[in-house]
Amino acid sequence: MSQIKWAFSFLGKSRYKLFTAYFLMILSTVLMSLDPQIVKKIVNEVLYPMFEDPTISTSTVVSQLIPLIVLGFGILVLRSGVRFLSNLFREQASQRATFEIRQALYKKLSEQSRSFLMANRSGDLINKCTGDVEAINHFICWVSYSIFDSVVMLTVVLVVFFSISWKFTLLQLALAPFAFWAAITLGKKVRPIFGEARKQLSRLNTVVTENISGNRVVRAFCREEFEIEKFDKENLKYYEMNLKANKAWTTYSPVMETVGNIMNGTAIIVGSMLVILGQITVGDLLVFTSLSWMMNEPFLMLGFLINDTQRFLVSCERVQELYQSQPEIQSPENPVPEKPIRGEIDLEHVSLTFDGNPILKDINMHIPAGATVGIMGPTGSGKSSIFNLINRFVDPNSGHVKIDGIDVHKYQLQYLRRNIGIALQDVFLFSDTVESNIAYGVPDVSNDVVYDSAVDAAADEFIKKLPDGYDTIVGERGMGLSGGQKQRLALARALAMNAPILILDDTTSAVDMETEQYIQQRLAAREKKATTLIVAQRISSVKKADIIFILQDGKITESGSHSELLEKKGYYYNIYRIQQGIATEEDIDEARKAIAREVKTSAFSSHKPEFAPAKGGVH
Repeated sequence: MSQIKWAFSFLGKSRYKLFTAYFLMILSTVLMSLDPQIVKKIVNEVLYPMFEDPTISTSTVVSQLIPLIVLGFGILVLRSGVRFLSNLFREQASQRATFEIRQALYKKLSEQSRSFLMANRSGDLINKCTGDVEAINHFICWVSYSIFDSVVMLTVVLVVFFSISWKFTLLQLALAPFAFWAAITLGKKVRPIFGEARKQLSRLNTVVTENISGNRVVRAFCREEFEIEKFDKENLKYYEMNLKANKAWTTYSPVMETVGNIMNGTAIIVGSMLVILGQITVGDLLVFTSLSWMMNEPFLMLGFLINDTQRFLVSCERVQELYQSQPEIQSPENPVPEKPIRGEIDLEHVSLTFDGNPILKDINMHIPAGATVGIMGPTGSGKSSIFNLINRFVDPNSGHVKIDGIDVHKYQLQYLRRNIGIALQDVFLFSDTVESNIAYGVPDVSNDVVYDSAVDAAADEFIKKLPDGYDTIVGERGMGLSGGQKQRLALARALAMNAPILILDDTTSAVDMETEQYIQQRLAAREKKATTLIVAQRISSVKKADIIFILQDGKITESGSHSELLEKKGYYYNIYRIQQGIATEEDIDEARKAIAREVKTSAFSSHKPEFAPAKGGVH
């Protein structure tokens, strides 16, 4: 099967360990079949003659018996050692394969675009990287090994049995078709059930993940009972699916167990009759009864193996789906040579749509290197989409985005993004020290750069008041910090990169006016002047910018400096008067109408993210 071939391809050089494990397992099975042969020799050639001929002395019997006992004990010890090495090698091989699969999956996830991560539930992705990979490991380590072991065991025992009595062997095998019928029917029944169960487990994981991430929201709105009921509902579905699979298992498993037990009973009854008829010896009967379990075991294991194989096939298909997915945004095959980026940005007739809905419409911008640019506009007007185009989180449907005169498509992705420092309003902090969070983009940066960045972001003062200062562990997503503190840490993280392009997406919305003014002064005084793009809702955040763009309904409706925009008496002028508290009722009413028109024409933006890619526009 293709799934088995794919899973085993990750063994790499460890496949030799797995082959060695299989060889040792064959050797162990052969050694196992020798034990009854020694017992047969003891009965037929030592004990039986002693009872028939009283003249044989005890010393003679003992002298014949001791070598056989020593041989049997030696085989037992050797078999135990061989089995141990076999288990060790197969475990090492399977762990290596799953290590490589996990690594490949995580790399694939890290390359995916935001649209992919939004289209797939986090619980489903987590389950593919954990539970489904463990199912693959279980198959490689135990199921495939057990299948091969069963085949070898059955082959060896049939060779031994046929060499003694073909009549006895055929009679034993007469019951085999019933076991195979039950096993095949079971496999057809359980595979679709396992597929649905895996999907349901992903939904269950998603509920848990969302509940943990949004715990504060759940508590704030007193929705604990609702979330518990939602979890119970998904948990019950998963429980019922597992019961359904178990019901199929309990229906057919007894058939296979019954066949195996009948084969055991048949071995004793038929073997005894053959001894009475003189067709086999008592030693042969001991071989039959001693090794009959080797014929019985594969049939008893058949149900378990088919059950676990079906789980593996379902899990492997899900993992392959993730592994084979291709990132929508990729580096070019022949990127331009890496050279220092100055930070000049051009957007030329750029348009971006999502599901047929326009987000940006024929945008043209020229931003000189080192300039500070403000971008304002109503919610859903496409402000953040401009940043996502520059970063190549998405690609435009038409037009060109250029940095230093070179289309961003021609840059190697990692090089492009290393030259852009970005601080978003929705701050994500890792469960690590404050220092590590600031230095996240440049992990090898000196402590002085970390401290200077924190000072410029107005974060140094509150950091020093934390229990362990810069070594304080930040809770998951910045738990324990205020919104303003998290924003300042995000700004410090962007500044620490010292990149030629700096993007600030409403980064100071949660800080007071004095702190915002301090940050602006520190940014202006930085030794290396970056091309700075600022998205903001407050006039105070952008009024000192070299140029300010106003976006409405995906279009640039106004542009100019603070004073120039005030003279135009448009959207910027109205927002300025409202924020300064000098607007008349007519001004406020006009602003409300403008916003209402914007929301109406961009209604889809209220539930579609600004960074969503254009359908068919991603390369």
